[in-house]
Amino acid sequence: MPYYVVVMGTAGSGKTSLTSVLQTYLASHNLDAVVVNLDPAVESLPYKPDVDVRDYVDAREIMRKTGLGPNGALIASIDMLTANIDDIKEEIESYRANYIIIDTPGQMEIFAFRPTGPLVLEALIGDHKVVVLFLTDITYAMRPSSLFSALLLAASTHFRLKYPQINVLTKIDLMPREEVEKILE
Repeated sequence: MPYYVVVMGTAGSGKTSLTSVLQTYLASHNLDAVVVNLDPAVESLPYKPDVDVRDYVDAREIMRKTGLGPNGALIASIDMLTANIDDIKEEIESYRANYIIIDTPGQMEIFAFRPTGPLVLEALIGDHKVVVLFLTDITYAMRPSSLFSALLLAASTHFRLKYPQINVLTKIDLMPREEVEKILE
């Protein structure tokens, strides 16, 4: 039975970078993993997804056809994925991997506030074991109000999805050590 790892978080928090590192790490330890790109608007990736929703729906094409902006096209794309969800799930399961890593879009409204995001994840994951890694850029921790807002978004996502969730501060290596110590006090 596979384990699902859903990589979520605020825009620019390093979701795609972490997904790439997880893919490399698991491969280097001879662990079967499938990487799923769930962002129909991403233009380039530092990893090669095994399953790519852009093969099913393209946010750029939706923008051209409908006149929607980038966020509207992304929301419409995720809504349209529901028509292909069985095919996507079948493609994921065809790999028979032990680990499924799902890289999600940066627009958190899809999962925190709209009904389609949770429905897509529920359909893909089913009753398999899952953990959400919710990433937040360390710069949000510089001000209490920013950190509190990010934590509220993480909590909102957790309550909507009802999956076990680990909140992760990212990019800590890019911050001066004194600043990190000050944040952790």
